[in-house]
Formats: sequence, C-alpha cells, structure tokens
Amino acid sequence: MRIRNLQFTLVAALLIAVGSAQAAPIPGLFNTGVDAFGTPRANQAPELHYVLVPPSVDLAALRVATSANGFPIGPWFGDDAFSAWIGPATDAALDDATGNYDYRLTFSLSGFIPSSASISGLWAQDNTGVDILINGVSTGQTAGGFSAFTPFAISSGFVAGTNTIDFIINNGGGPTGLRVEMTGTATAVTSGGAPEPASLVLIGAGLAAFALYRRR
Repeated sequence: MRIRNLQFTLVAALLIAVGSAQAAPIPGLFNTGVDAFGTPRANQAPELHYVLVPPSVDLAALRVATSANGFPIGPWFGDDAFSAWIGPATDAALDDATGNYDYRLTFSLSGFIPSSASISGLWAQDNTGVDILINGVSTGQTAGGFSAFTPFAISSGFVAGTNTIDFIINNGGGPTGLRVEMTGTATAVTSGGAPEPASLVLIGAGLAAFALYRRR
C-alpha cells in the first residue's frame, strides 16, 4: 500500500510539474490605455489595442483619459502604472450617446492548446458592465460603477488561432469609458503538438527517480 501511495504521489507531482513547465503567458492581452510594453500612454493619446465594434451606438476612435484629463476622471478612480481609462474620442469629457458600447481586443492562441487557456482580471466602466464575451459568446459577467474594479475570470470558449474578448458597457448619459487590467496563461505546444523540451526533461527525471525507488 505504501508503494502504491508513493507511485500515485510521484505521478501526480510529475503531472503538475509538466503542466507548470508548459504554462506560458498569452500574448496580446493588453490592459486599456497602454503601449506595446504595457506602459500607460499620455492623456488624449489614441488607444492602440482596443476598438469599438458593432453594435456600439458610436464607432468613434478610442483615446486614453488619464487623471490629467480632469473631469470625468474626478468621479472615476484614478489611473495607475498599469492601466488608464479609455473612451470614445468625441470630446474632451468623453461625452457620448446613451446605449451599449462594445470594446474589443483581439489576440492569438497560435502555438497554444485552446482548452488550457484562462484569463483573469479587473474591469470598471461608466455606467455599467453588461457582459464580457469570448469569441462572441456571453460569459454572463456583469459589473457596475466607476469607483472601483470588479474582478472577472474566463476559463472556456477559446479557439485555436485568433480570439476576441469583448467588454460590453452601457452608458446612461454623459461621460462613458472602460478600464481593464488582465493577464492570461495557456499551455504551449511545439509545432507538432508534442510536449515542450522542458517537459520532456521533467518526464525523464521523474521516471528515473521512480525507477531508482523501485530498485531500492
């Protein structure tokens, strides 16, 4: 029984180690209002990664709004070193029509196993968060308010290659905007679908250790 328990423990530990070795950050997941290196951009600079798509009530270009913008940032909690607010570039106060706005970010899972992907993060909006979509499918997550972040998590619905994540918010009138901070991981594979070399090393080490134990 002790040998069987140890066998189970060694196999479980090996599987965990292999999974950890293959997990890698998902490229192309950007916070709102940042440059290619993840640094928040200057006030009123164009947003580089998110776009408004139909059925948004306005398809204006997006721009960054930092604390230097003054209103409407006053009622909203301030930007930091990780993200900034973004909103339609209609006027300095981000005022725009009432209705829903669909903010979309596109990223790729090429070289990853889609079923292993997961994303977690925080979002805030003016006025309310209606839903978060992954590849056009609702995740049923809502939020409300611009004074604090609301956490979100996505662990299914990913596909091979190009993926989209949409943040749907509703504007009840006046200023409107979105702020997101998120990260994600997925299991990386080689071009042939085999385990990464680091995983093979771990497998070999684990099998060698188990064989040595059996001989003893």
